[in-house]
Amino acid sequence: MSSGPRTRGRSLAAGLVLVGLAGACLTGVSLTATSGSAVAETLPVAEVSDGTAVMAAAAAAGAGAAVNDELADAAERAARAAAVVATTALPTLKAEVKAADPVTTIPRPALPPWSGWVSGAAGSEAEDGSFAAWRGKPLGVVAVWCDTSAEAQRDLTAVDKYAGFDGEMDVAVGALVRGETWEQAAAGAYVDRWTTAMRTLKAKRGGKGTTYVRIGHEYNGDWMAWGVNSKNLAAYKAGYRLYASIVRKEFPQAKLTWSPNGGNHTDVSIEQQWPGDDVVDVIGPDMYDGYPSVTTQAIWDRELVRWLAPGSPQGLAAWQQFASSKGKPLGLPEWGTQGGDHPVFIKGMHDFIAQHAAAKGSQSVAGKFVYDCYFNAETKFKILNGSYPQAGQMYTSLSWGS
Repeated sequence: MSSGPRTRGRSLAAGLVLVGLAGACLTGVSLTATSGSAVAETLPVAEVSDGTAVMAAAAAAGAGAAVNDELADAAERAARAAAVVATTALPTLKAEVKAADPVTTIPRPALPPWSGWVSGAAGSEAEDGSFAAWRGKPLGVVAVWCDTSAEAQRDLTAVDKYAGFDGEMDVAVGALVRGETWEQAAAGAYVDRWTTAMRTLKAKRGGKGTTYVRIGHEYNGDWMAWGVNSKNLAAYKAGYRLYASIVRKEFPQAKLTWSPNGGNHTDVSIEQQWPGDDVVDVIGPDMYDGYPSVTTQAIWDRELVRWLAPGSPQGLAAWQQFASSKGKPLGLPEWGTQGGDHPVFIKGMHDFIAQHAAAKGSQSVAGKFVYDCYFNAETKFKILNGSYPQAGQMYTSLSWGS
């Protein structure tokens, strides 16, 4: 018999036996292919195969008489194979770890139904009832901020100001404090604090109107402890999703409002910042006058449709288009005029919200406004007990909410 077919049969057998061994020993790891001859030099085929596998390989290669040769030492090789498989570390095989699994979808619970467009305010005048009396209509929603310290984020004491209020509430729960990072958050460093916060919030708000939870609001601004940029974007998304999963578990009746600043102040687009469909119930940008100041109808019309860049809405109409593309409703957890008495801004906001408001009783809310809160909480924004009488008069002349 010539040596050609026999050599061919052993070479093929070596390659096939290696595949079988790799499957048995390296489950979950992909192997970089290595030639049969290279493997044979490191680990002889007799050490890793049984006679049956070698005979099959030899026959498949057309080795013919090589099969008979293999029968002679099949038993010996089979006995040696088990010991080698158990003890050989296979140093010449290059293992490549598989890519990480895709982000796990967080189940969305059965959420409370939408109530149309619900309107309200924030600040001391919202707390004492004077804002509702001033505008001639009860507040359907209020907003609070529990984000200034780790204790505030955990205990949510600002919610207690509205202990007797059964309407809807937007709660800015923060995420991090100075010195903390999204990388630490993504690794689970703040799970205890976040879990306590959601259990506390459920105890305070369970059974009342819809509670909207805002995780790390205005994260796309450089003034927040939880600011986001291209360097920590992936960690932000992972950390946000982790907190969102806690909200879903501990207070499943709450709705998640994803709340960028209305103007983007970071080096990645709003589209790139999107944390995932499963962890956003409402898109809620904070929208303020002054960038530029809306003193005329022409300025309002121009700024209404403005996109800062592709994938980054800035004007209210641009945000409405963005929300529609995501199949999500809109909220305005914070909005207000500043820097002057600008009734044009107030009317423009009202008219656009009213035009695109969710209908009362309708559950088709993509691209529709479901709530707004006027930010009467700081002097420079106040239209009640502030310095903007024309803006205040404009506000009270209009009907707010469905």
